[in-house]
Amino acid sequence: MALEKQDFLAALKDYSEEPNILPDELWWLYQSALRHAAIREKSAHLLSELMTSPVMTVQPDDLLDDVSRRMLEKRVSGFPVVKNGKLFGIVTEGDLLSAMGVPTRSPQTSRMQKVMDAWRRPDAHIRGNASKVSDVMTRSVIVAEPEDTLEHGLKLMGQHQVTRLVITNRQNQVTGIVTRTDILRFTCAAPHTTPLPPPANAG
Repeated sequence: MALEKQDFLAALKDYSEEPNILPDELWWLYQSALRHAAIREKSAHLLSELMTSPVMTVQPDDLLDDVSRRMLEKRVSGFPVVKNGKLFGIVTEGDLLSAMGVPTRSPQTSRMQKVMDAWRRPDAHIRGNASKVSDVMTRSVIVAEPEDTLEHGLKLMGQHQVTRLVITNRQNQVTGIVTRTDILRFTCAAPHTTPLPPPANAG
């Protein structure tokens, strides 16, 4: 039996002391706990069950201008870089922003918004001699295999502080990608597990 918000309100009336948390905050915490429970229950599932496949990739010699515009058009934040059919690196919006001289850390503005704002400028261009993906890409890529579990994937993302995992086979060929959005979509698929937006005064 799933609890509803009215159940929490009734329980608060039975509480003998004045609670230090608002009903909306308590309800959001409950919904958030359900989401974490869903992740725990589904942690044994394989990454192949939730990964996005096929994956959009780029080549080391692709021009940064083209890749930046493609990133905006597809509304993605990065592309695996493939050379001779094998994973060669990864290029992200952060790499492109750095190449354009745009700060990548700001509490008010998302990276995607910064990319969009930068490209809207009539003088938008890549600084220095960087012109190709290979000039700015990250060679060290955090990867996982399709047979790895979601639990393992979450540990990798936490340990390396990354927001995506490139999924490769034993031949180092890209077979998929798992992002935070993929994980949330997968774990929130069951009923009553999608958390409500936190109230404005919840911090």
